Amino acid sequence: MSEAGLELSPAELAQRIDTFWLGFREGEAELVRQPVREQVEKINEILEESLDGLALEMSAKDGDLQVDLIATAHGAKDRFPLLMDFVKRAPPLKHYTLTAFRARTESPDFPIRMDGFELATSEVLIGHAADEGQIGIEIMFAREVPGDMQDHARNMAFIMLDHVLGEYDFAVKVGFVEFVDAFSDEVLGSTPLDQFGAVLDKFWTNELGHTGLFPSGEHQWSVMNVVFGNGEDGDGEEDDGTGDEAIVTVNQSANAVAARPDLGHAIELRLPVDDHAALDRAREVQEQIATRLELQHAGILSHTVVRNGWRLANYYVGDLPAALSVVDTSLRGTSFTDVELSNAFDPSWSKYFNFAG
Repeated sequence: MSEAGLELSPAELAQRIDTFWLGFREGEAELVRQPVREQVEKINEILEESLDGLALEMSAKDGDLQVDLIATAHGAKDRFPLLMDFVKRAPPLKHYTLTAFRARTESPDFPIRMDGFELATSEVLIGHAADEGQIGIEIMFAREVPGDMQDHARNMAFIMLDHVLGEYDFAVKVGFVEFVDAFSDEVLGSTPLDQFGAVLDKFWTNELGHTGLFPSGEHQWSVMNVVFGNGEDGDGEEDDGTGDEAIVTVNQSANAVAARPDLGHAIELRLPVDDHAALDRAREVQEQIATRLELQHAGILSHTVVRNGWRLANYYVGDLPAALSVVDTSLRGTSFTDVELSNAFDPSWSKYFNFAG
């Protein structure tokens, strides 16, 4: 990974972002008067040196003094937090309007031509199915594709999906992607790609139940016993192959806000529970944190895991520093001295769907 990679501290990344925008704003008046192609090349050359994996695209014509800037991570989810911070820290600009992520195209029926081969979105068929909280898709071509163009056509289909669904939705809401000669029995419907955006939205909300509406009242919970030891682990612990059993409690009501863009960070809080009294204290503290987050719709408790003498509580939040402050405040004055706290960017809620899917 480059020097500008993910290993840099948050403070170092913030400094690089601020330095980039300071230079951008100082040269803005001169930059906007250059041909669009030269603007794009110049700013991305500078951006690549300091913030690897991010890029800026432009929607403008030569001579325009008002330019739409689109910040993209080319669909790489591990760069999304950096991208969102990059946009959040941008200063007011006179000639440029900045947005995060490539948006869906307003004209999804389009062809693209690459290396002499042309393919239209109407010639790409999408079969969709549920995939552990996401939408899995199978792809077929509705026209003959020469054998030596198969890989090329598949690459073109990925580019089309990014434009039709938008960068964020394609990366976060879509699960498996498979190219097939015939749709499998799991497929629930077939749609030309140029019409698939509306199908995805409807399936996401109506069938998967991700309405985006924060649950009110008493949440619905389910309890299950899970035996680990088959090389799989859903609570963040390293699987030691011992076949130990865990009690998992899943907030089914949280499904409504699963993968919401403002709830993309997962916080795991582990507290030691050596006896029933400690288990009750851990439950009380972790539920108190949930209440504080949920009252402000700042986060939600998605599931808990009791395993190997620990009780894990997993929260999905938007403002990570603010949520960590809530956790810290709630732990003060408690008897817990051995505490494990971690966080990860998990916009597809994979930790949750390990158990709820």
